[in-house]
Amino acid sequence: MKRLISIMFMLMVLSFGNLLIVAFAQTQTVTIDNAVQVFQDYLVRLRNPDLILHEVEEYQNNFYASYVEKSTGIFAFQMLIWKAGSFWTGGMMGGGMMSGVVMPEPGPNMMWNTKYGVMGGMMDIYRQVSGNNMTVTAAEAKTDAQQYLDKTFSGTSAGDVDTYYGYYNIDVLSGGKTFGMLSVNGYSGQVWYHSWHGTYIQTATLPVPDVPLTIITLILALVITGFMTGLSPDHRKDRRRSH
Repeated sequence: MKRLISIMFMLMVLSFGNLLIVAFAQTQTVTIDNAVQVFQDYLVRLRNPDLILHEVEEYQNNFYASYVEKSTGIFAFQMLIWKAGSFWTGGMMGGGMMSGVVMPEPGPNMMWNTKYGVMGGMMDIYRQVSGNNMTVTAAEAKTDAQQYLDKTFSGTSAGDVDTYYGYYNIDVLSGGKTFGMLSVNGYSGQVWYHSWHGTYIQTATLPVPDVPLTIITLILALVITGFMTGLSPDHRKDRRRSH
């Protein structure tokens, strides 16, 4: 298992191009608020105005983030910050050196993502994809996920379905609450459970994006103009005539 983990990590370092590790958390214990800030800083470093941070979750072993393309609404990729002491940051992963580092999530994010994944980073053959024409629909993916859960995690259910390039990411629920997540390949229907997260802890409340001052000024100007128009004598006369 550790050999497989080591190989996947080396692929990430060699293959992700502009998704290489670029941001480090503080040396003290990382909180979910710290993680949100680091994931936001990572987004700034990418210099891609079409991407936004969609969600940040805390799990037993790591902090998880998903990013979305604003222009398409399609999810782009998933990133992690590993916690110190988790299984994935020890042994062949460098004796804890990977804890607190923003890095691509392993699994489907690397191997199935046809735009931002391993093949796109290594050979640049997926960087110019024009669409996301998967043969498995979102509804079919959710059905495949539920069939897998019925056999593997009895009592759990498939939740929201997020569409990525080449696969779907699906929340796993237990008693209506988050239990974990899995992915379904958009072409084969293969299911891949994200076992590396561990137990779900919480979801962060993301800060509301700053609204440019020019937009605020424009909105206020429109409101004031409308209010003043309603107070003008001519407008009042027109209203009386209409009655």
